[in-house]
Amino acid sequence: MILHLGGDSFVKTKEILMILDYEEAARNKDTSLFLKKLKTTALDGEPRAVVITEEQGMKKAYLSPISPRTLMKRSSGGEDAFLRQ
Repeated sequence: MILHLGGDSFVKTKEILMILDYEEAARNKDTSLFLKKLKTTALDGEPRAVVITEEQGMKKAYLSPISPRTLMKRSSGGEDAFLRQ
C-alpha cells in the first residue's frame, strides 16, 4: 500500500519505520542528531510530522505538513485513508 505524505509525495507503507511529531523530534537532542544524519526531504508547508523510511537499504526522512495522527490513521487503513494499492 502507498501512503500520501503531502504534495506529490508518496511512500510504500512497508518502508515506513516510524512517524514522529515534528516539534517533539526537533526538541529532543538525540532525535535531532539522528535526523541530521539522514537524507531529508522537506515537503511544501509547515512540517508537522517526520516520516522515517528505509528505501533500498537507505534510511530517509520526510518532513510532512500532515499531522502524525492523520498519517498513522491513513497508514493503518482507516476509513478516511488516502491509500492505494
